Amino acid sequence: MDGMEGRTSVRRPLNTLVSELATRLLGADSANVVEAYRALLRDLSTDFGMDTCFLRHNDERIDASILVAEWPPRPVVPDPDPLGVVYFDRADPVFARSRSQTEVEIYRPSDQPENYRDRVKDASGVPATTMVAVPLVGDGRTLGVLGFVRFADRQWTAEELEAVTAVGAMLAQVQRRVAAENELRHTAMIDELTGLMNRHGLTELLDGRAGDGTAVGVLFVDIDRLAALNDFLGHRMGDEFLRTVADRIRRRLPEGDVVARLGGDEFVVVLGGAPTAEDGAERAEMVRSVVAEPMVVGDDRVTRTASIGVAVGTADPSEMLRRADQAALHVKSSGGNGVVLYSDEIAATNDLRTDVELTLGHAISHDRLVLHFQPEVDLRSGEITAVEALVRWPHPTRGMLGPDVFVPIADAANLAPELGRWVIDAACRAYVSWRDATGRTDLVLRVNISPVHLAVRDFAQEVADVLRTHGIDPACFCLELSEVAVVDSVARSGAALTSLRDRGIRTAIDHFGVGYSSLLHLKRLPLDVLKIDRHFTDGLGVDGDDRALVSVMIGLARSLRLDVVANGVETSAAARTLVELGCHRAQGHAICPPVDEPTLRSLLVDGTRLLDVS
Repeated sequence: MDGMEGRTSVRRPLNTLVSELATRLLGADSANVVEAYRALLRDLSTDFGMDTCFLRHNDERIDASILVAEWPPRPVVPDPDPLGVVYFDRADPVFARSRSQTEVEIYRPSDQPENYRDRVKDASGVPATTMVAVPLVGDGRTLGVLGFVRFADRQWTAEELEAVTAVGAMLAQVQRRVAAENELRHTAMIDELTGLMNRHGLTELLDGRAGDGTAVGVLFVDIDRLAALNDFLGHRMGDEFLRTVADRIRRRLPEGDVVARLGGDEFVVVLGGAPTAEDGAERAEMVRSVVAEPMVVGDDRVTRTASIGVAVGTADPSEMLRRADQAALHVKSSGGNGVVLYSDEIAATNDLRTDVELTLGHAISHDRLVLHFQPEVDLRSGEITAVEALVRWPHPTRGMLGPDVFVPIADAANLAPELGRWVIDAACRAYVSWRDATGRTDLVLRVNISPVHLAVRDFAQEVADVLRTHGIDPACFCLELSEVAVVDSVARSGAALTSLRDRGIRTAIDHFGVGYSSLLHLKRLPLDVLKIDRHFTDGLGVDGDDRALVSVMIGLARSLRLDVVANGVETSAAARTLVELGCHRAQGHAICPPVDEPTLRSLLVDGTRLLDVS
């Protein structure tokens, strides 16, 4: 013996030691298990008179033994640590045996392999040790090893070996329990469809980055028009598209970046390191290009774009996520397919959005909105043939807000149905007063409708009931929807439009030409009117390309038996060109800008001719 024989005796009776350690391990979970291991190793080291104790787990994925905890901690740990990760295919006989060891092994200085002694000496500086290796066995396999080391020769009694074997069995149970907890936790943090981190996992990741003062970079990625893809190809193909996008983004991101899927068509990328705004913008452009790459889904070749918001800064990570979300929303509301860095301007836009969301409902319910009306004329006579109702909001602090400001917010806040009902009812009341004052039963009332309102159950019957209440012929009433809104969800739009037609209510597709509808879309949808967007009428009379495009659109409308109306007519030359091409209905600021209800009433009662190019 080495003269320190007294250290071989335990401070507590062995059965008491094992019982107390078992009680302590009952409270171990995935959050505190490493600390519990260290405390256990400390007690074992003290009670058995060891110089060091360690716990190692076998990692089957990399076929290696991993150091989990040791006591006491080494004052100096080499880099790389020869005891940190030991791969079994390169291990000395002692470590190699721990891969499948099932019985307690004692390695005294006289019978240790030379390469094992060298590894221990390199890691600890101690040339001779006695080591007891207790296997952790569970589920028919070796999960790891509990080690006891004395920097000298030491004998072990049968009672001691029985006690440490019991401790090894307890540690195997804890390891299996914690592994099961980690598996459940992993499952709870992973998106089932894509295998990416989910919202819960992202929250934990961001929480872990909080408070360290390091810059955080977040990209909020919103896939554009996924609903249209689902409508055409079905949700199974839509899911396949999302899996492909997720895999492409994951493979293209540099090491250290993490991508998560929040659900639906939304992804988030958290940049590694301490990124700059330039890093965020560069990475966002890369992700946008990845999403835009054509991909084969089933038998179809599919392309989509993405709206990406970027936020980089030292604020709380959850705040950076919120800012990136706001920036992506800004891109989305501007037409999509772009990258925007969060800014003070976007913050101001968000303040407006919050204001509208909180106060628009009150304004609707208390009749604080107003309607303006823009006439549509027959270019051959200047006679007003239709009137388009345009909602305005006299905001108490922001002044007169146009629909382009608050209608998109109403859509996002699910206020669109309430707003749409108010507009339809108010427009119908005004229409009846004009009709009764002028005797005009041929005048058409046009009202813009949100696709969110269109999707409401029994929407067509709801509109029909309003028309019946006001005594308006459905043939004199036309609902207008933007081309983009209709095509984004052809299946849902088609069903609602068919229901409207069954009740005699006319429908128009507005802003035609700026979206992405195809002839198939127009053929499938039960529409009555095609309204050419102002982008194509601006140059009429001076731009040959615009004339050619408008001519094609007019021909398309005729072939589909649709009435055609030109928006944004600002010059007499444009009006004359439209007449030459066979389009006789138009509206625009040069003809008459939107006016309030009393002004429009005067125009109708007086029979004013607004523009005549005959």
